[in-house]
Amino acid sequence: MKASNRYQGRIHFVMSFVGGILGVYSILCFSQFFGSAQTANLIYILTSLLGGDWMQFLLRVGGMLLFAAAIVITVCLMKKHPVELRMVSIGVDALAVGILSLLPENANPILGMYPLFFATAFQWNCYSGAKGFAASSIFSTNNLRQFVWALTEVLVYHNQQQKEKARFFGETLLSFHLGVGAGFLLWLVFAMQAALFALFPLALSLGLVLADTQGAQAKLAPLHWKRLRWYARFRGFLFRSSRG
Repeated sequence: MKASNRYQGRIHFVMSFVGGILGVYSILCFSQFFGSAQTANLIYILTSLLGGDWMQFLLRVGGMLLFAAAIVITVCLMKKHPVELRMVSIGVDALAVGILSLLPENANPILGMYPLFFATAFQWNCYSGAKGFAASSIFSTNNLRQFVWALTEVLVYHNQQQKEKARFFGETLLSFHLGVGAGFLLWLVFAMQAALFALFPLALSLGLVLADTQGAQAKLAPLHWKRLRWYARFRGFLFRSSRG
């Protein structure tokens, strides 16, 4: 399988929307803890160790290991199956939101984050940018930095070459925070089951990835036909020469 990159921008924005839903869900449902990144978890690992809270220390180390395991898996599979891995990531996200929707509201917040630790790390590696830009689809800090940087170049220094970059990161931020808004409104009504609504943008992403792959195959088909035609002519030339 190959990707045509025709839909890469749309796929990135939809997955950023999913990242926004999962991000706000983790904050609302698990003690204000943002589970799409490891910075806070790594800090809590050290404070738990120094504070002698061994249970929390072990749980948080487990979360870090899950996050790391997802990265190891994606790095290994990316070597041979980069396009297929995008579909696997969507499946991993879908499985994670299915598990989250089944958790009770009084679930241990650290254990509750485990599906998100794994799924968001997986998504981060599989959907790490588009259109030549490296951009996270699961959190916003660097995206905001890149957007402000590029916008400053455009507005202050009239650097028009940065306009496309500013637009891309601005749309990424917008997509992510539209997901945040949607996730918050759904949480107000459905509480823990709000995670299931992430399946709709995930289905859209899957459709776009499949269309992207089919588009690549459609482009490759004429090339394969041309190669076959030239090969047939070459064989005909050889046979004529041998008969002569």
